[in-house]
Amino acid sequence: MSEPEYTTDPRLIESEQRYRAVIQNASDMIQSVLPDGTFEFVNNSWLRVLGYTAEEVKDLIIWDIIYPDAVEHCQVLFMQALSGQPIPNMTSTFMTKSGDPVPVEGNVTLRTMGDTIVATHGFFRDISERLRAQELEERNIRLERERQARFLEKMAALGKLSAGLAHELNNPAAAVQRANSGLADSIRRRDVLMRELISGGLGGNDWGAIDAVMERILSATSGGSRLGPLEASEQESIIEEWLEDRGVERSWDVAPGLVSAGVTADALEEMASTLPAPSLMAAIGWLNETITIRESIEIIERSSYRISELVQAVKGYSHMDRATEQFVDIHDGLENTLIILAHRLRNVSVERDYADDLPAVRVFGNTLNQVWTNILDNAIDATGGKGRVTIRTRGADGQVVVEIEDNGSGISESDLACIFEPFFTTKPQGLGTGLGLDTAWRIVTEEHGGTIVAESEPGRTVFRVSVPIAEQGG
Repeated sequence: MSEPEYTTDPRLIESEQRYRAVIQNASDMIQSVLPDGTFEFVNNSWLRVLGYTAEEVKDLIIWDIIYPDAVEHCQVLFMQALSGQPIPNMTSTFMTKSGDPVPVEGNVTLRTMGDTIVATHGFFRDISERLRAQELEERNIRLERERQARFLEKMAALGKLSAGLAHELNNPAAAVQRANSGLADSIRRRDVLMRELISGGLGGNDWGAIDAVMERILSATSGGSRLGPLEASEQESIIEEWLEDRGVERSWDVAPGLVSAGVTADALEEMASTLPAPSLMAAIGWLNETITIRESIEIIERSSYRISELVQAVKGYSHMDRATEQFVDIHDGLENTLIILAHRLRNVSVERDYADDLPAVRVFGNTLNQVWTNILDNAIDATGGKGRVTIRTRGADGQVVVEIEDNGSGISESDLACIFEPFFTTKPQGLGTGLGLDTAWRIVTEEHGGTIVAESEPGRTVFRVSVPIAEQGG
């Protein structure tokens, strides 16, 4: 066989040199692989990415630079190429000299001599940065979805609390409005009756008789005794008859108010025996209006106190009038949460077993109250809103421990292992997002350095929250 003739044409030599320079300095990884798997040629980018020297490449075969997880896939592609089929688009994972994976994408072409495949030429680019950017973008999208889900969960919880609080506030507010609406008319009517009594010549002894009846009323109601429905009905009939016998108009309308205030027929008889007969009707009217006014004032007082109690509970629940970090009595947060959830606890028996003299714990804003809310909310659901919830507190090993127990149906063993995972829920679709207990776990463990665990069996589920005791100023 004659020796191959090498060109001496300067133009061809220069063109070949330019071509080799382009290949060597290309940013893509370029390799030429012989049918036996050895490397005919690799460029500088290939050496740099995979960490080999040109001398070391002489001892390598193609499978030495394929990551183990990708070998089977690449064997199929390599056989496809050797059968004469180019591979226009492929992804794989190469392996550096130190064993690190390098994700790549590229294409493989064939160099033939007649019908014989002489080598495969591969052109690849390292896509590690692109995959990292995609992964980061997907992670950010996932985190944003979680953030939005947590926000929606908080808004849903806030909406439930707001609706319940609005209902709790509406009851006393409506009571105040009702009591106040008739108060002015009662005062006006009583003033008219008082003038009538005075103009009728009612003397000091007469007023004493009326005051005596009022004293009886006050002493009767202060004891807290209330008549049963049947007994009250009997008393109303007796007083109504007594009033009719003495010509009092609308006796059926006056009698119930007198009975509810504790007035008896004997007390009225005693008052009537002292008063002049013409003044009796005005005196009973004055007495009835005075009772009505007193009851209205009591309603306004009780309702105003309830509104104030709710407002204070909200302030304590949210800590909106305090610094973000503070030392608090754990019982205050529990009680404020119970007040806020009162609308859901109407038919639930709440038992308290609070330890005395528990030290204050350091909290951050209102976050621990969110923990109590989420656990109590689940306990109420577990009991169908008609069971029993027990709250216990104690100190143990430098921790304040809060246990919230319910007598609901319980949590299965398989579900119990997942309840603190985000988006896990045992509630029907649309009734829970699965973030309540995940939020509680984060608040207790990450914000307060504590622990939260749960144990359950049919008829008994306990959530146990432990928060470290921190010295004030420490």
